[in-house]
Amino acid sequence: MKTRVLIWLLFIQLFSYGQNNISIYEVGDSLINCETNFKNLFNNWTESNITNANAYKLLKYSFVETITDSIKFNYYRNYFSGDKPVNSSIKMKNGKDSSGKIIHEFYIKPGFVYKEFYDQRELPENIKKIFSKEFKHKAKEILIRNFNVDTFNLNYYFYEENKTDTIINIGNAFTSYSVAHTFTNSKGASSDSLSRNYIDIVIKGEKSIEDLNINEKRALILEKLLIDRINSQLFFNKQVQIGDKVYLVNFEYNGKFYTNYVICSSRKKKVVMDYFFKNIILNEK
Repeated sequence: MKTRVLIWLLFIQLFSYGQNNISIYEVGDSLINCETNFKNLFNNWTESNITNANAYKLLKYSFVETITDSIKFNYYRNYFSGDKPVNSSIKMKNGKDSSGKIIHEFYIKPGFVYKEFYDQRELPENIKKIFSKEFKHKAKEILIRNFNVDTFNLNYYFYEENKTDTIINIGNAFTSYSVAHTFTNSKGASSDSLSRNYIDIVIKGEKSIEDLNINEKRALILEKLLIDRINSQLFFNKQVQIGDKVYLVNFEYNGKFYTNYVICSSRKKKVVMDYFFKNIILNEK
């Protein structure tokens, strides 16, 4: 397993199949208010849509507050760019069974993007070596730091990318997913000049992280963590506005309790920020 699988996660995954594919929040009743999103979610939570739906109990959804000012806006911007949001690991299978019948399987599991920085037990021994005490301290400091991206002097960079495969696979555990995206003219931002290793490995793909020594690997991962947080906050700026509403959805998965925060646009009446349920794309009938 390549070292890069540790942290090179895409915050937003778009899983689509067929035509007229939309979020699970939007299949059903028209979105006349924010609450309609959650009514659709609960109604659509069936085994015909999510193969392992019975492993879950969707308990309730509730309104938390309205983002009324820049202080609350920045609080949630830091929250969604950090290590606290519940994220989804997804496995899909499309094909035909022995009788020729079309089958579609969609499995979803909750998790946290940066859990490797807090628990290394499932990682291979060669990767565990990266996680020195000092390295983990620096990584966690980046993940929990509160900052205001609007005050940063950012360097913007553009690059073309044909395909990105994000594969998280630890043994045979279902803590894994793979995603393929195709896009061009991608744009990113950094608070500092990009390192040569970042350019060669992350942007150009002309070099492997395995070519680096252990200290260079640590430096690259920390650089990538900070850049990911910055770009997550810029993405938040595009999706969320002051006046939008914050909700939470409580659910259980295999007996474990999760709280998933969601932001709904007060103008569009649709969920605009959510790293778990919004990743479930259904084929509107």
